[in-house]
Amino acid sequence: MMIMGDRPPPPLFSRGLDLANLAVSSGLLGRSWDAVSQLQGQVDAEKRRLSPSSSSSSWWSSSVAFKTFQHPEYTVVAFDASKVGASRLREQSDLVPSSEIPRFHFLCSENLQSFSVNRAAVSLFDSLCDQHELSAMRAQIAESAKSSPHIITGHGLAGCVASLFTLWLLDTLDASTTIRPLCVTFGSPLLGDNGFQQAISQFSAWNSCFLHVVHKDDCFPRLWLPPDGEPSLYVPFGAFLLCSESRGACFGAPESVTELLANRSSTGSGRNLELLGFHYGGVIERLEGRSICKDQNLLAWDEPDSFRAGIIAQVTAIGLTQVQLSHRPWQQNANAWIEGVLRSEEESVTRIRAAARSETSSKASDMERKRYMINLEWYKKMTASDGFGYYDSYKSKPKRRDHLVVTDKETLKEYWQRVVKESEKKPQKEGAWLRRGWLFGGNTYRRMVEPLDIAEYYAKGKRDYLTQGRSRHYILLEKWLKEYPQRPASPNSVNSRREKVSSNMLTEDSCFWAHVEEAIISVRSLKSGGPNAAMEREKLIKFERYVMSLLERYAVSSEIFLEKSSYMKWWREYHEEILGKQMMGASYDSQLAQFMRNEYYHHYASGSFTFNYSW
Repeated sequence: MMIMGDRPPPPLFSRGLDLANLAVSSGLLGRSWDAVSQLQGQVDAEKRRLSPSSSSSSWWSSSVAFKTFQHPEYTVVAFDASKVGASRLREQSDLVPSSEIPRFHFLCSENLQSFSVNRAAVSLFDSLCDQHELSAMRAQIAESAKSSPHIITGHGLAGCVASLFTLWLLDTLDASTTIRPLCVTFGSPLLGDNGFQQAISQFSAWNSCFLHVVHKDDCFPRLWLPPDGEPSLYVPFGAFLLCSESRGACFGAPESVTELLANRSSTGSGRNLELLGFHYGGVIERLEGRSICKDQNLLAWDEPDSFRAGIIAQVTAIGLTQVQLSHRPWQQNANAWIEGVLRSEEESVTRIRAAARSETSSKASDMERKRYMINLEWYKKMTASDGFGYYDSYKSKPKRRDHLVVTDKETLKEYWQRVVKESEKKPQKEGAWLRRGWLFGGNTYRRMVEPLDIAEYYAKGKRDYLTQGRSRHYILLEKWLKEYPQRPASPNSVNSRREKVSSNMLTEDSCFWAHVEEAIISVRSLKSGGPNAAMEREKLIKFERYVMSLLERYAVSSEIFLEKSSYMKWWREYHEEILGKQMMGASYDSQLAQFMRNEYYHHYASGSFTFNYSW
């Protein structure tokens, strides 16, 4: 198990060369560029119109074109923005805040409430979204992604549009039933600021959907980067495959990608708009030809640190420096920015490995969490024999066992608070619902543990738990469960629940006891002749209806009917002191009173039904 604050050991190897070879040899880059190239050719040759005989579908805006290409294994969606004028890029080079981009509000979270995206890219994407066809294609992909992968691709500024469309598409996908798309861009400029990068990267599954291919001599990717020495407002996201004429390497740390883009060898300025037409077809062909051969000359054999040697090989592969093998140690000849790349990549790998170890640790501790829940289930069963129920026993803590379960409760609470907090950091669409097993496990925990929090709250003489004392993680777990698609209830569901009722069943509403405590306060206020009698009567009537709805659905544990439970204390006080003395009105007929007197109540309270329900 990973100790809190424990840092994984430094990485031994860098995988950038192998990842680049994998991407190239898969054929995805070649087919993506083929789709981009075909679309560009058709736009130029047919003035943005496809021939009527074409079997592929396409739609156009004034500046952007897109088209789908079907392959046996997957579908490629290509975007083209080659007709966008240089003047438009200069006029719209600033950043637009997320408050002005409503389509991407789903990327905001509690911890990240704003970000910014380049105005030119947003403007082009909005021009496409104004057309019904793009929304129709988005819905079509969302459905077909259940069985077939999709690649979204674009060159230059169209790559930015492809990235935005991919994010827009991810917002519609159900991660549990669909295959996430892969966005492959060629020579695209950086798209957004640090907040935008964090919004995507806070959910690793979304961040891994983006692969940006950039050649060292293509200046367009640094279009919106400031002159040398000035800090950049733009921050990379996703993975970058940086390449030279015949080799490539993958980098993942935003800091190192920015450093490499700003310092790569180039034949012109990053703002040289004449280089919009850099052709990646020949580069990809040469990369494919070299992907089956590992060039041993790239390795710095005199470098004892294997991870450092790997980074040196990656930087050499993309043509930014040459390793001087005749000098030892290599560090003496390394430029400061290379050292920065090394640190950034090492920190990135360390973060990824730490997250993986945390996930492994989390799985390893599943048994401990189950043990804590079993302890609470045992506690719930034992307290019933005293006529209290576990809520009232924990509230008064008359026995040693009441104090022993405090640690179990607090440990579980700390764990689920952390899980919910981490889920909130993710984009709302993906983070709204935990994985099915975790979501239902979390709500089982909520129904078991929240009553104990309520007991502590009212034992201190407090009021209004629902508005003043309820933890946010309980609220979100309940909210996400309600939002989760539920199966339609069968006609026999109520009868089935009736057969399973027992003192071990968890009450459906984890705030039941808070409602009971407030009802007790209302009864005592009426008895004392308080000034708000009408309001207290209304509260009690509302509480009656609430309890009736639970009883009719068999949604409460039979332990509420135990002789010494707070609920039964309320019932006796309410029935004898309020209803019996007609303080609710002479003609008032309590439906709950009638329900409590009938034969069903006696069966319910006796616990005669068997129980075999696993939460």
